[in-house]
Amino acid sequence: MIKINKEAIMSCPICGSKYKKIMPQIGKHINSECVFCHTVFGINNMSDCCVYCVYSDVSCPKSQKKQLITPSTI
Repeated sequence: MIKINKEAIMSCPICGSKYKKIMPQIGKHINSECVFCHTVFGINNMSDCCVYCVYSDVSCPKSQKKQLITPSTI
């Protein structure tokens, strides 16, 4: 069984800091606050899934689940 990753390494687009954050399992999160410079940053356009899919090292749990269900095309 494949495990859904619930931890993300966020990258602040303003100061470049990286920090660990636990991703919520539900909801569309459109912004986040950097723990170092305290800037609130978010998705650039509504077609982006969420702040985790844009600014972290892994996709959000919802996108991870979709990738497990959707067969890959070659």
